[in-house]
Amino acid sequence: MRKYRWLILIAVLVGCLLLWTQMLNVMCDQDVQFFSGICVINKFIPW
Repeated sequence: MRKYRWLILIAVLVGCLLLWTQMLNVMCDQDVQFFSGICVINKFIPW
C-alpha cells in the first residue's frame, strides 16, 4: 500500500510541474515584465 502512495505522490508532482511549465510558456508569450527573468532561464532548460 505504501508503494502506491509514493507513486501517486510522484505522479501528482510531475503533473504539477507540467502545468507550471505550460503556465510559464503562456506568460512568456505574453511578455509579462515580472516573468522576463524566468523566461530567459526557461529557454535554456529543454522541457
